[in-house]
Amino acid sequence: MGKKHSQRTVVNMQNKGYDGFEILINPASSSGRGKRVWKKVKKELDARGVPYRKHILKAPGEATLLVRDLTKNLTEDCHLLVLGGDGTLNEVLNGIRDFDHTVLSCIRTGSGNDFAANACVQKDPIVALDELLDRPMETRLDYGLVRADDHEPRRFLISCGVGYDADICEEVSRSRLKKILNLFGLGKLVYLMVGIKQIFTRKETEALLYLDDKEPIKIGRLFFVVGMQHPREGGGVPFCPEAEPTDGLLELCLVRDMPKWKLLIAVGLVYLKKHLLFRNITCHRCKTMRLVANRPEWVHFDGETPWQAKEVLWVSKGKFRFRK
Repeated sequence: MGKKHSQRTVVNMQNKGYDGFEILINPASSSGRGKRVWKKVKKELDARGVPYRKHILKAPGEATLLVRDLTKNLTEDCHLLVLGGDGTLNEVLNGIRDFDHTVLSCIRTGSGNDFAANACVQKDPIVALDELLDRPMETRLDYGLVRADDHEPRRFLISCGVGYDADICEEVSRSRLKKILNLFGLGKLVYLMVGIKQIFTRKETEALLYLDDKEPIKIGRLFFVVGMQHPREGGGVPFCPEAEPTDGLLELCLVRDMPKWKLLIAVGLVYLKKHLLFRNITCHRCKTMRLVANRPEWVHFDGETPWQAKEVLWVSKGKFRFRK
């Protein structure tokens, strides 16, 4: 969420009062950074006399169940402060029951932190907390919904992709190298390394892509397609540099029918936002998109890869309240 977005959509909440936080902490995020950040945040909160209740997350899926309980039958605002990465934020988003009375904030502790980076949350946790307490601003950001084969629908706040970027997320989730690099603050490098590898190992897939009510796009060799609410994913890769997280639409990037040597060049150019120079790399804007592939593909939402599916439906579904 760049400067032009915040100038148009952010509402200053400085005089709205403050009722305390429900703090969700993933102590294991980024190989233990979550625990270290929480110690600093707790010290600052206690020094300032800020009321809060802490919830230490111990298992996958726990955040979703907790947030379901915290956000049911609300009559006043519930302010969720998340100390975790994109995966934790996705779990929290999927637990929200009452979007009108739930406010979401975050402090960076993950290795990717794509949502926090897109939303311009300060890197320093204490600076981010001080801004949230002293100069809070709120906006309503879009979230998406994905349905894949017979799996339960899931919400996503950054992106949802099929193919190359999902293959990367799936392999990175199993990588021991990521944990090692996280210890040196270099966790994002694993995405680049795995990404280069996947160019040469990925299998070809035929597919049809439907955008809203338009005629389908026929794809002979799908590399990947991703629907994004924000410009960057996967450790800061700007696949959709014009994505606008408040317009109620998905920005999608489609890569297809390209030889591997061109794909390798394109992966390098994407960091410079020059990948769209290739005619077989295109961006589109839509409310809904549906992919029908000839074989199961990995599906990721906000970097999580629990599924493989042949048919995937994306929808820009609604909005949530985000405060920083």
